[in-house]
Amino acid sequence: MKAKKIMLAMVVATSVSSGLMVGCASYKTDIDKKTYTEQEVSEIKKDFSKKISESIKDSGLRVVESAPDDSFVLSLGNLEYSKEQPKQVLNYSMVPNDKNTKEILDIQCVREYTNDEKLSESDKFVKAIYNIFNSLTDTELTEKEFFDEVKKVFDKGEGNVELPNMGDIRVLVNKIDKSTKTLELRINQKFILK
Repeated sequence: MKAKKIMLAMVVATSVSSGLMVGCASYKTDIDKKTYTEQEVSEIKKDFSKKISESIKDSGLRVVESAPDDSFVLSLGNLEYSKEQPKQVLNYSMVPNDKNTKEILDIQCVREYTNDEKLSESDKFVKAIYNIFNSLTDTELTEKEFFDEVKKVFDKGEGNVELPNMGDIRVLVNKIDKSTKTLELRINQKFILK
């Protein structure tokens, strides 16, 4: 349980940047936009939550816990955590800053692996981060191509995964200690309010 709390703290503490889609417009269009109304941010939040939820479901995992504001912290595994289960967490929130001048989107999807563990094409976590990546970009990358690129970095033990059309999305492997590493998808985006 202590390890789970530490992992969740790490998830909340870190952030990265990504691409969104609103309606039929691509995320790239929205990034170029200078300011957003509260209504536009609300629509982005709903659309983004829907995409994340569908990505998780399509990978065979489950949303365990969500909040009324469309943000959620969830376990990507079973409802109960045990020593036999891998630590995997997705933290997603979109909240205003202290002065209410911008909304800040933070996402970190992370799973812990042992350093000697091999990455499998049937890994539901890898499928989940592919689905999230695919839903936020204009990529034509197949799931197999995505897996192959992730596996290269995973086998090295740490580093950034280089993919086409990543925008501000980051997929990376971090070495935690002699026996543990994490695979992560990170996103951070600020939406300045009018």
